[in-house]
Amino acid sequence: MIEYELFYLVGESKEAELPRIREAVQKVVTGNGGVFLPEVTEEKRKLAYEVKGEIRGTYIANRFTLPGKDEQPEEVEVHPLTKINRELMLSKDVLRFLVLRADDLPELKAIERVERPKTEGRGNRYERRGAMKAMPEAPVTKVEDAKPVSTEQIDEQLKQKLDI
Repeated sequence: MIEYELFYLVGESKEAELPRIREAVQKVVTGNGGVFLPEVTEEKRKLAYEVKGEIRGTYIANRFTLPGKDEQPEEVEVHPLTKINRELMLSKDVLRFLVLRADDLPELKAIERVERPKTEGRGNRYERRGAMKAMPEAPVTKVEDAKPVSTEQIDEQLKQKLDI
């Protein structure tokens, strides 16, 4: 028997029908000779991008076993995994799915998420880094008041510069 992992996504709009969808997926696998293992992981998440109009969904991961090539009857033309993939692709309830061999996969368990306390929000960004260092004061130079200049003096300077 070969162990596989089925990972599928159900949209938030179908959340009320989740038990029926889970049962339908199990029927697809068991109808093709699969036997489910007891581990199940379920997690509600916001999707990274929109999938078929859904922005949130429930990820469900199950492990199951299927008979290997040497354990199957000879009259089987199509591998059961191919049938499972085909039926899940045609399902309108499952947005996305993935079936993998579970030989090298880690143990099936929920991801533990740690939420930061609200005090470490964006507002305290500068307080965490420490107080700002005082800049040395630059010497102040005194500016002299400009003398008033008449328009005739400006015209005269322009004539000299422009050689008029």
